[in-house]
Amino acid sequence: MTEADWWVATGPEGLIDWLFFDALAADRKLRLFSVAACQPLRRLVGDPGILADLDLAEAFADGQVDAAALATARAAGWTRLHTRQPNSQALPREVGMAELVCFSPLFGENAPRDRESYPGEEDIPYARSVAQGMNHQSRRETVLPRLVPLLHDIFGPLPFREVAILPEWLTSDVTALARGIYDEKAFDRMPILADALQDAGCDNDEVLTHCRRENWEHTRGCWVIDLLLGRPWRERA
Repeated sequence: MTEADWWVATGPEGLIDWLFFDALAADRKLRLFSVAACQPLRRLVGDPGILADLDLAEAFADGQVDAAALATARAAGWTRLHTRQPNSQALPREVGMAELVCFSPLFGENAPRDRESYPGEEDIPYARSVAQGMNHQSRRETVLPRLVPLLHDIFGPLPFREVAILPEWLTSDVTALARGIYDEKAFDRMPILADALQDAGCDNDEVLTHCRRENWEHTRGCWVIDLLLGRPWRERA
């Protein structure tokens, strides 16, 4: 994978496989991507427990709950899905599919990163199972095209080169804005963050342009916010 390939890619699955197996991308970022990818499906989910599970997966990514809590929720949700759906003849297929996709981010903690551990067509990283679920016919033209831009927002150029954040840029205003944007999902403040960075002496056009992009969907894990908050893009050795 070259950086040029990364930016011109049109499908998410190859990018996810490369990030997961080769680049060893941080599980936190892959899980945040998976949660963000599922957001448009929330309106289809009839089981409020699945929505709570999706929120729990996001909390797990951010270290707010531990793996035991995730496993407990996964076991309960899996039982609920399997006991309800076969007996719900009136449950639309699209609803059932959406619930299964939204349940996928609860899997994969401590997942092995070698391809040999995934021998079958259904033995795939959880992030790719989310992307694969978006390839359902009814989502192909609406939800699926979001996924590559989401990966670009979360990882940016970082898998290919470092982007330096100078200490003098990390003023109290910049760090407070970055933290507030992340915690409150207030991505409408990204242009304000760009102004604060510029006031602090930031002259990195790539960073400033990303903050000021119009009609762009930012999400938790955004590469600029993570850089400012000192969060790594890949797993630590």
